[in-house]
Amino acid sequence: MRRSRVSAASSSPSPSSGSRRSTISTDEPQHRLPPPPTAHQLDRLASVVAPLSRLTQPKVYGIERIPDRGVLFVGNHTIYGLVDVPFMMAELWKQREIAVRGLGDHGHYAIPVWRNLLELGGMVRGTRENVRSLMSEGQNVLAFPGGADEVFKQRGERYRLKWKERLGFARLAIESGYPIVPFAMVGVEEMFDIVADDATPVVSQVSRLMRRLVGIPLPPIGVGLGPMLPRPERLYFWFGDSIDTTRFAGRPDDGAARAVRDETRPAIEAGIEFLRAARDDDPRHGIIARLRAGSDEPPIAVSDPDAWFVMRGLEAWNHSGPAGAAAWLNLWAELEDPPGWPNGGRWCGRDAAINRVEEVTAELGGRWVRVVDARSFGEEVLVSMDLRSGRGPEGTFVGTFHMVMDVQQGEITRIRVFLQRDEALSSLDNQAAVNASTRP
Repeated sequence: MRRSRVSAASSSPSPSSGSRRSTISTDEPQHRLPPPPTAHQLDRLASVVAPLSRLTQPKVYGIERIPDRGVLFVGNHTIYGLVDVPFMMAELWKQREIAVRGLGDHGHYAIPVWRNLLELGGMVRGTRENVRSLMSEGQNVLAFPGGADEVFKQRGERYRLKWKERLGFARLAIESGYPIVPFAMVGVEEMFDIVADDATPVVSQVSRLMRRLVGIPLPPIGVGLGPMLPRPERLYFWFGDSIDTTRFAGRPDDGAARAVRDETRPAIEAGIEFLRAARDDDPRHGIIARLRAGSDEPPIAVSDPDAWFVMRGLEAWNHSGPAGAAAWLNLWAELEDPPGWPNGGRWCGRDAAINRVEEVTAELGGRWVRVVDARSFGEEVLVSMDLRSGRGPEGTFVGTFHMVMDVQQGEITRIRVFLQRDEALSSLDNQAAVNASTRP
């Protein structure tokens, strides 16, 4: 099971840049790092983008390749830099309980309310010292070497990486021995047709004036459903194999950094081409086809949403250990050991319940759960699952457990554990009788 990343990392809705600089700046202004968002805040991020996710239906490739440790995510910025990043952050959190600190350019911090909103999502100022601090704490970091050059793409530059000779991200990864995970994003640049850019006479004059006055040019003008209003295209994300930087340990020279950069860049470009081909072959890349077919979630997500909710919590357990399921538990959740369990009892409070699960699974040698069956009985969900020492064929069978979970208002409030399914069903019947007798 993967360690919890809730306390060590956070999510950023936008690391995009507002000036013609790379994400990692050479300037070192003093700036206190904002605290990482809590698991509750990250769940809120996922819930905020959920309605739009039904339209964009993000499709993710290679998320299982991300190592179980702090990494430096390096990828391509799409036009305007704000549309797809929140969806990627939400998918990382929902699918793997991975949270990321995005690096923001100094231009963000010139806008009072805007900078505060981004910091609530976990953004930090993109300085070398801040990156070093994040890496020293094992946090996941997100960088776009193309910065604003890629955000302000002109006509004919769709999905082009515009890195120039920037090496900062590679130097810092080498310095901290951080693996680099190349990633690619496709979909946003099909949402707009650029109708005016720096090559347009009037626009170019205004753009030059803006650059002199505020330090940033005028963004290209794109039209989707309307001016600057995107078309609801599907979003695609790809994560590649991590790039080891420890082989360059002790080599802060440009040659080592250039070698890492020159390995990262073609990996991202290959990811972009893979996603563009996948998009062309995807029968759901059109909005009508997506709405007709529905989402990629399994049927249980619609037919039994509470059971699906619990299954997602157990998947978080698999990836981050019992503590990874903390976001699914109510603060005052109760856990009841199986009847007759040695030293069994009732454990009150989320932390106590999580500690008990960690204690018991460690004693049994269990590290992975495979859900055999999950279904709702009123406000309770009965889950039958196999506990294994590892995932799939890597782990040996430890035992089968049956959990009855109370789900109320999007949280698990009570967990009762049984060794026999008949005992769990009997408990459900008894609870149903109690509920019926107390109804007016």
